[in-house]
Amino acid sequence: MAPDRPPAPDGQGPDPVVSVVVPVHNTRCYLERCLGSVFAQSLGPDAVEVIAVDDGSDDGSGAWLDEAARTHPNLTVLHQPPSGGPGRPRNVGMDRARGRYLFFLDSDDHLGTEALERLAGMADTHGSDLVYGRIVGAGGRGAPVDLHTTSPRVTPYDSPVYWTLAAYKLFRRAYVQERGLRFVEGRLRAEDLPFGIKALLGADTVSVLGDYDCYYLQGRDDDSNATRQDLDWVEHLGYIGTVLAEVAELVPPGPGRDTLMVRHFHGEILAQFAEPYLARDAAGRRAMARAARPLVDAYLTDRVLAALPPRLRLRAHFLRAGRVPELTEIVRADTERGLGPPLAGEDGREYAAYPYFRDPERGVPDAYYELPADRPAPDGAGASDRP
Repeated sequence: MAPDRPPAPDGQGPDPVVSVVVPVHNTRCYLERCLGSVFAQSLGPDAVEVIAVDDGSDDGSGAWLDEAARTHPNLTVLHQPPSGGPGRPRNVGMDRARGRYLFFLDSDDHLGTEALERLAGMADTHGSDLVYGRIVGAGGRGAPVDLHTTSPRVTPYDSPVYWTLAAYKLFRRAYVQERGLRFVEGRLRAEDLPFGIKALLGADTVSVLGDYDCYYLQGRDDDSNATRQDLDWVEHLGYIGTVLAEVAELVPPGPGRDTLMVRHFHGEILAQFAEPYLARDAAGRRAMARAARPLVDAYLTDRVLAALPPRLRLRAHFLRAGRVPELTEIVRADTERGLGPPLAGEDGREYAAYPYFRDPERGVPDAYYELPADRPAPDGAGASDRP
C-alpha cells in the first residue's frame, strides 16, 4: 500500500511523498534509464516529484531533460553553470523539494521499480529519519556493502550502514532541515561524507530495507565515474582530515569512535596508497605520506589497527614511521607483484607474505602480518575492504 499523502499547507493539493533529486553533468547516455526508472515507480507519478539539476552539461543532457519535462509533469528541470561536483546541484534541488522524503539519485544510476514505495512505506511505519535500501552493483561496478538484512532500527555500531555514507538513500526532509544538512560544494569526490555522517549519527531511527534491490550503482563504459578519477591526493587527504575532526567532535574517544574510524582508514585514507600512490613520482609519494601521517597519528588507535587487515596495518605502520621506501614496497606487493602463499609460524599461526616479515632492520611486529584464523589469506588489492 502506498504511503499516505497529507494535503499541502497551501491548499493546492497533496505534496509528493518523495522528492527525487538528480544532479546531472554530461550523463546524456544514462538519463533515459535513470529518469525512466523514476517515472516507472510503483508509488505513482503524483506521489513522486523529480528535480533534475543540470550542472552545466555540454553533451545534450540539458536539452534531453527539457524535452522529458514536456511529457512528465512531475519533472522539474533546473539549469546552472558547472559547479565542479554534485554537491551544489543536490543542494539546489533540495531547496526546491516539497516531498515528505528526499531521495538522491545519481544520473548514471537507476532504481528498482518498487524502491520508493517500499522505502517510504518503511519510513512511515517506523518513523525513520533515514532508510537504507539494498544497493546492487551493475556494469562491472561493485556495491560498497551488502545490505541484505531488513531491520527497522539499526545503529552505525551494530550494522554495516556506516560503510556506505553516499547520498543514495531516503531521508525524512523535515529531519534534514532540522539538522541544517548540506552537501559540500565544488568537490568531485567525498562531498557527501559530512552530510552522510551528520545525518546518520544524529538520527533517532535508521532503518534498512535489505530484501529488495532498490538502487543500481552503475559502472560507466568509459570508466569516468567520479570514484575512478585521479585527484590532488594531498589536498584530498587534508579534506578528509577535516571530516574526521567532525567525527571526533560528534563521538567521544573509545570503542564507538574506533568502530567508525576503521571504515575511514579503509575507505578514505589507506586505500589511496595503491595505484594513485604508485602513479606519483618520488616527491609526490612523499607528499602523500606526509599528508596522511597526521591522520594516522591522531586517529589510528591500537583497536583500529587490530581491526585492519595486514595490507592496511603495514601501510599504517610505515606511514607512522615515515618510511616511504618500505611503504612503496608494501603497496607494490599488492598492486604489481601479488603475494605468495601465507607464511607458517612456529606457533601454528599464519602470516601474510608481505616484504620485511621478521626483517631485523625494520623490526615490524609479527602481529602486523598475522592473518585471522577464521578466514582465508587476503588476495592483495582484491581483498575485501571490510574486516
